[in-house]
Amino acid sequence: MKRTQFGILLLLVIVLGAAAFMLLRRSTTSWQSDAGQLPEKVVSLPINQVAQIVIQQPDNQINLKKKGDSWVVTERHDYPANYEMISSLIRQVWELKPVQEVKVGQSQLGRVSLLEPGQGANSGTLLDFKDESGTRLAALLVGKKYLRESAQPSSQARSYPAGRYVMPEDGNHRVSLVSEAFSQLDGKAERWLDRDFIKVEKPTSITINAPSPTMNWKLERDAGSKEWKLADLKGDEQLDSAKANQVASSMNSFSSFVDVSDAKSDTTGLDQPVTFTVTTEDGFTYLLRVGKKMAENYPMTVSVSANIPSARTPGKDEKPEDKEKLDKEFQTKQETLEKKLAKEKKLEGWTYLMPKFGIEQAEKNRADLLAPKASPTPTPSPAAKVKP
Repeated sequence: MKRTQFGILLLLVIVLGAAAFMLLRRSTTSWQSDAGQLPEKVVSLPINQVAQIVIQQPDNQINLKKKGDSWVVTERHDYPANYEMISSLIRQVWELKPVQEVKVGQSQLGRVSLLEPGQGANSGTLLDFKDESGTRLAALLVGKKYLRESAQPSSQARSYPAGRYVMPEDGNHRVSLVSEAFSQLDGKAERWLDRDFIKVEKPTSITINAPSPTMNWKLERDAGSKEWKLADLKGDEQLDSAKANQVASSMNSFSSFVDVSDAKSDTTGLDQPVTFTVTTEDGFTYLLRVGKKMAENYPMTVSVSANIPSARTPGKDEKPEDKEKLDKEFQTKQETLEKKLAKEKKLEGWTYLMPKFGIEQAEKNRADLLAPKASPTPTPSPAAKVKP
């Protein structure tokens, strides 16, 4: 190749490279310019004034209200709401920034599910934030999810929600794509309930009283012992330890509920309940009344009391240097138990729908707790005489 040809080729490479650089720079500048034109936030929300939130879905509505220092779920008879979920939702909307502005005409809003709730399958979810008097502070329509393909191999590729289309209810019909998926909006009122429930810990006695006498029994054990005993064993009756431990373990399932019900006692069976009385090593007594099965759940009411000692009895040979430490440990435990009692007392007065598994593990007939009786060994028959 001649020097002249090489020089021309080199000059051509330089020119093409410079042109590509200018195009890239222009594209980057344009992108930055477009991003700079986006509003800083999707909505302006004075978060400290929010006292009511209405979540209006295509086929459902949820009302969350602040009462005093607490939030409640109106559709569940003002049952305490999950404060963390509410706080998170308010902050998400307050911080919400557009990733991209989407040009959508009013006639095309259904394509991104941003029609007003109640306008068919393509309607969105309306978040309406109000102050204590019920005056609207801000409102946001949340529409279709923006899906993104995962980076897995094509045979296992799956899409996942990476954002939502949203539109403020301010009359400007400004549609934006945001990076927040708002997954907590995909549910009904029970999803917003405070799930902090009773904790039946270290039971020492479990007593059942039921309309059917065959279900009446009492299991008990000494504090610190793992061996359960069945009260009033008769004759050759023997407790099946595995079954007793199964019943005791089922008390752990009483620490969560499915929903809160407003059904009347004559329809739930709570007018003639199966009653569990459970005492614990810490002096707590739980009175749990269980009704009849409703679909996949059982209705239950809760009553809680506790005998918390007010003073510590020093040991006979307790050393003075140990007293301060033991007194402090006692006081800390006492405060913990008092807080637990105060919290669980607030759960009284409601009817809870409980998962069927735990209830059915605990609702045993007395005979079901007994070990099978050994079959008697058959007496061998005398050998037949052989005739001569």
